[in-house]
Amino acid sequence: MQTQLSEHARQLPRAAEAERILRSCVHCGFCTATCPTYQLLGDELDGPRGRIYLIKQVLEGQDVTRSTRDHLDRCLSCRNCETTCPSGVEYHNLLDIGRAVVEEQVPRGLGERLLRHGLRTLVPNPVVFKALTRTGQVFRPLLPEHLQAKLPRHPVPAKARPANQHPRKVLMLEGCVQPSLSPNTNAAAARVLDRLGISVVVAREAGCCGAIDYHLNARNKACSGHGGTSTPGGQRSRPGPRPSSRPPVVAALSSATTGTCWNRIRPMPPRRHGSAR
Repeated sequence: MQTQLSEHARQLPRAAEAERILRSCVHCGFCTATCPTYQLLGDELDGPRGRIYLIKQVLEGQDVTRSTRDHLDRCLSCRNCETTCPSGVEYHNLLDIGRAVVEEQVPRGLGERLLRHGLRTLVPNPVVFKALTRTGQVFRPLLPEHLQAKLPRHPVPAKARPANQHPRKVLMLEGCVQPSLSPNTNAAAARVLDRLGISVVVAREAGCCGAIDYHLNARNKACSGHGGTSTPGGQRSRPGPRPSSRPPVVAALSSATTGTCWNRIRPMPPRRHGSAR
C-alpha cells in the first residue's frame, strides 16, 4: 500500500515502523474472514482492512473524528486477522500506533475518562471484582438491562482438575477476574490439556497480566506494571532462572498483552500464510 506520512506523523517515535507496516498491506481482505467485529457488524471500517485505512488517513494528516476513534476502539486486539494475512502484516503494532495518535487528537469526555479509569482500577482486582459481581447478582432485578446482560445468570462452578502427571507442562496465570464470571473455564482448559498429555502449572500469585490497561490504551502501564509475578508484599519479582528440580514449562496461558509487550522487546519474524501461530 502506498502511503505518504505527514510531517507531524514522521516525528512520531514509531513512524518508520508504521510506514513499514502500512506498505506491507496489500488490501486483499483475507483478514475480514476471521475478524469478530466485522463478522458481527458487517461494517468495513470495523474490520482490520478498514481500520488500517483509517490509520493510514490519520498518519497522512487527514481529519480525525470521534467516528475514527470509535472504529479503533471496537477492535478486540485478538489478532485473529494476523493468522490469515498472507503478507504478515503486524496489525496489532499498527493499531497501537494509530490509537495513540487518535487519543491525542480526539480527547474523551469526563464521563468516558472516569468510566475507563474505573474499569482499569476495579477489573484487575479479583477480590473487589468478585464482591461487586456477587452484589450485582443479588440486586439484578434493580439493575439497568445493559448491566443485567453482562452478569452471568447461572455461573457453572469449577469442576475438579486433573492431577499434575505429564512431563509437558503449561503455565496458567490465575490472577484474573475471569473465575468470577466463568469459574469453570480454567478448570475445563486444564482437563482438555490433560487429555492432550499436558499438565497445567497454576501461578495464582501472578496478578493481572495487563490486558485491561492495554486494551484501554494505557499500554505503558500494561507493559511496565504487570511484568513478573506479585510477591506477598505486593512487589513485582523479575523472572529468574528455573530451578533444576522443576520440570520444563513449554508455554504460558495468558492474555495477548504479555506476548505483545515481549514482542516490543524481541520482535518475532513475520508469520506466513498457513503457518502455525
